Order: sequence, then structure tokens, then C-alpha cells
Amino acid sequence: MSPLSPQFCGDSGCSVRSNSVLRISECDLTVERRAEIRAEFQTFGAARIVDFLAPDVAAAASEVLQSFDAWSVVSIAPDGTPICLDWKDWERSRPDGRQPYSSNASFQYLFKSYPLVERLRDGCATGVLRTIAEYLTGTRFRRIVADATGHGEFIHVDGFASRFEAGHFLTTHTDKQPPGTPGIRKVAYSLNLTTQWDNDWGGQTAFWSDHDPPICFPPTYNTLLLFAVPRPHSVLYVPPYARGARLALTGWLHE
Repeated sequence: MSPLSPQFCGDSGCSVRSNSVLRISECDLTVERRAEIRAEFQTFGAARIVDFLAPDVAAAASEVLQSFDAWSVVSIAPDGTPICLDWKDWERSRPDGRQPYSSNASFQYLFKSYPLVERLRDGCATGVLRTIAEYLTGTRFRRIVADATGHGEFIHVDGFASRFEAGHFLTTHTDKQPPGTPGIRKVAYSLNLTTQWDNDWGGQTAFWSDHDPPICFPPTYNTLLLFAVPRPHSVLYVPPYARGARLALTGWLHE
């Protein structure tokens, strides 16, 4: 990864640019707006907080992810075994960017990922991404989500950075946690950081139900999407003519 600037530091709740340093901060929600978000989540099981990060913070985070180069391509084998390859190795083996096989697995996916929180916990995260991970796993972010959803205290947060490009997708699943995961997943989050995304490029988060019409949320820039777990959802296919990358910070909060 090349040197990046500006960098993130601290979790003071104010946004100050000084000597290429940027502190993480969020938008200042009124009491009324916080109540509206909480009511929306409790009614529909999902809610969005638009303009979640302060403008300079969102711009810096988007720039970091756009220029980041240490992605892995994640997919799944026909027998359901997860696959994770360095993106350069993937592109050398599949210059068209597609899956190298047809899988019969009920759950399938193809996109670029970076295990942000995992790298923080194993001591390998550095620089900008380390500070982003520290924020997402810190008490401030947990309290914001607890307030927005009406949940109690969260004991654990995990997550990753994702990049969806042409040909990428994530089929319907419920976010049911794998065995051995600490706590119980209660809320999923996705903070979208793509500055210019065309709706015709796909990449919407779609919620599915046997009884209600589907609901699709576009990956709107600097919008935090929160939804209850488990819930059937997918990320819609990004077609070959898409010219951008859908960037997001995604994960789960556990009780």
C-alpha cells in the first residue's frame, strides 16, 4: 500500500484538519432525527443514516479505499468451500474477472475484500486502515448503533472493507454467523463510500421476503445502512459496463 494522506487519528468527536491529520467524527443528529431513525429501525428492521461521517472524514476514507491495493478476491468453490486469493493472482488466472467454474452452492459471491478488523486484532493493521478499524470497534460507534437501533450494549464488532467491481455479486443470505463467532450477531452495518455511483451499475443491497415486496437500497455515498440479523438480503450483480467500484465498510455488531 502506498503512503496515504490525509490520515485518521483519535476518536475525539471533532473533525480537525491539521498537518494532513484528520480526526474521525460523525454528523450531528438532532434528538428528533435520532428518534426517527430508531423508530424506522424498529418498524422495518432497517434504517439509514445519511451523511454519517463529517464531510472531510468521508472524503478521506473514500480516497483511502479507492487507492488501496491489498485486496483479496473472495469467492466460493462448487463444494461450498470459501476461496480467498490476492486480487493480482486472481486477475492473472482469470483475465475476464469471472468465476472459473459453475458452482451449485446455494450461497455464492464474488468481490474484493480486506479483513479490516481481523488485521487490527492480529496486530497487522497499520496507518489509516488501523485507525478506521479502531473506530468501528470502539465504544463510540457501538453507542451510535445502539441508540439508532434501540438495542442494548454490544459486546463485539467485526467487519471488513469491500470493493464490488464489474462482474461482482453476493447472492441471498441471512448473515447467520459461522460457528465459534463471539456473541450473537444482532445488527449488520454497511457504510458506503463510493462518491459517484450510477443506479444502472447495480450493487444495491436488496432485502427479500416471502410475503412483502423486495426493498433495494442504493450504495449512497456516506450513508450508514443498519439492519437486523438474520434477514435475507443480497448485493445485486454489478454489470460489465459499470465504470466504478462500490466501496464499503461492512460488518456486524454482537450482543
